[in-house]
Amino acid sequence: MSAPAVALAARQSRIVVVRLADSAEVIGTLSLIYGALLVIYPVTFPNLIVKSWERGELLPVMMLFTFLLDTALYLRIAQRLSAKPGMMAAACLGSLPLLVVGGASFILQKAVKYTLASEWPNLHARVGEEILAHTYLALVAAVFLPFLAIRLLQQFKNTV
Repeated sequence: MSAPAVALAARQSRIVVVRLADSAEVIGTLSLIYGALLVIYPVTFPNLIVKSWERGELLPVMMLFTFLLDTALYLRIAQRLSAKPGMMAAACLGSLPLLVVGGASFILQKAVKYTLASEWPNLHARVGEEILAHTYLALVAAVFLPFLAIRLLQQFKNTV
């Protein structure tokens, strides 16, 4: 092939192949940080989360944090593989973290409502525990589920 023909040939761009191990590394780090904050600041960190939930600031912060974390992870994977990010993955990363955190927020509202409706002792502490547990699970799910969806869609695309 001559030099002009090589220059005119359509350049094949590689797609980003997502491995679940990539997101598992970030989830492990996130879990260690969350656990370390609970151990180092056993009163301050839970109070911070509960107070931000009571003021309505926890949901937008979690949405923004998981969206930025997923985007940074996906771009790191694309850069490491020298591949071009795809539109399908961008759609998953744009919508799924927001949907997961929003869905977890509805579940948290129902759990708090159920806890407050019960006649258990020390309801305030139980509500705080519910908020901490749902916050952690929503963070992990919002990081993992978009990459799981991308991986499943890539597998489906390869079989069709």
